Amino acid sequence: MSHLISATDSPGLLAAISRCLPGLDGTLAAAAPDALTADAANPAPVAALLQHWRQAHPEAGPHYWGSRVWTLLLWQPVYLAVLAVHLAGCLPRLAGMAQRQQGGFVAGFSLLPGALQHGTQAELIAAAGQAMQAACQPYLALINQQLKLHPKMAGRLQADCLLAALLFVQRCDARFDNARLQTLAPQWLAALAQPDASGLLAVTLDDGRQRLALERKVCCQHFRRCDGELCSTCPKLKPAARLALLKQELSADAVPA
Repeated sequence: MSHLISATDSPGLLAAISRCLPGLDGTLAAAAPDALTADAANPAPVAALLQHWRQAHPEAGPHYWGSRVWTLLLWQPVYLAVLAVHLAGCLPRLAGMAQRQQGGFVAGFSLLPGALQHGTQAELIAAAGQAMQAACQPYLALINQQLKLHPKMAGRLQADCLLAALLFVQRCDARFDNARLQTLAPQWLAALAQPDASGLLAVTLDDGRQRLALERKVCCQHFRRCDGELCSTCPKLKPAARLALLKQELSADAVPA
């Protein structure tokens, strides 16, 4: 099967992925001094990001601050890897990624120059899983210098992000139907060394369509904010309440499965 993105080098890949997902904007360059990196010798940018969310929502507490910053730091390497593998059939070099933050949000990044990795889908998923672990775990260590985020919670949040990226692939390329995603999901989770940390839930809508949604196994802690609430995929919700919210959301979404 041909891929949605045809890229022969890293600049072409990054430009194409940015068009698919605005905000995931990458360049090839060395890290700026104030960039968010997983470098233990430069913990100040991650500490500053944590301090932003402490000040923005002091009422939410450390469970929220830690989970919020962790998911902000991991979403770009995770989405970049998953989209590159399935939309372009390759994998860029994640080692040395430097991320940009503004106003507490993380969007935009730079990579060190390097050739794209090619291989079979299984080979790329395995390589991407290892690359995501290597790129993200040092961030967790930097967070834990400031507050403690339980590794089990961190792993489940990363698994949720991974499967959310896989669902986004389906939005970009309809050839990734529900059956295909349900086959790919356990492969990706195994590659991330989080085999049971998240899942995909099949939701049958009133018109008979079947859509997939995240079946989270951990709460993102957003409800702890003064303006927060439980999201539609939150495991704190009873199954019937979660299903009702998901049916409402997915019915309003015109993207076909």
